[in-house]
Amino acid sequence: MVSIERIIELGYNINLNKNKTVLDLCCGYGEMLKLWSEAFEIKGTGVDRVSEYIAIGKSRVNPELVTLICMDVLKYNTTEKFDVVLCTELSSGLFKNFDEGINFLEKFVKPGGTLVFGKLYSKIENPPQELIEFDGELPTLVEIWEKIKQKGYHFTAMASDSPAEWERYIMWKAKDAIEYFRCHPEDKKFAEWDDKWYRIYFEYRRLYEGWGLFAIEKI
Repeated sequence: MVSIERIIELGYNINLNKNKTVLDLCCGYGEMLKLWSEAFEIKGTGVDRVSEYIAIGKSRVNPELVTLICMDVLKYNTTEKFDVVLCTELSSGLFKNFDEGINFLEKFVKPGGTLVFGKLYSKIENPPQELIEFDGELPTLVEIWEKIKQKGYHFTAMASDSPAEWERYIMWKAKDAIEYFRCHPEDKKFAEWDDKWYRIYFEYRRLYEGWGLFAIEKI
């Protein structure tokens, strides 16, 4: 839910350049590595368990700068250390909690390096229970900041969502739903899920929920 311009700006703010290496865990199609390799000539490695994402990603990236690997992120292991370690999926349930996610990223970062993570957050204290049930724990920005401080980190850059990017994301999912409905018009269970997807967005997510990319470093 962050625009291309903000992703590039984030890369600039964390001092990416041709001498920097980046590891992207849960990289999807490798889009962030693609953008940063084109803008800053970084060398990147991306890991994702979905073979379709990796196959499509490989057709898009420059193989001299970006390597994409298909495997379970939690089983990925390497002795190489990276200047920047990125995971946009700290809200997805991949890790049991926020601390576990940060601890996992720390395994791969150089001393003095940067961690970048994506995280859903609540724009208000005590968000509606329906939203929590749909998206899980939703800390406020202050609560994220406090957790980061407790682990000895400081925020050094941030790129947050925009209504336009949320709309793009929601409607991208809508296109998938339409294609499914055309092939399975009698699937009532899916129809109920589709209704819930829109209702949660219009009633709760648009008003109370945000998403951001956060860059953190230790002193």
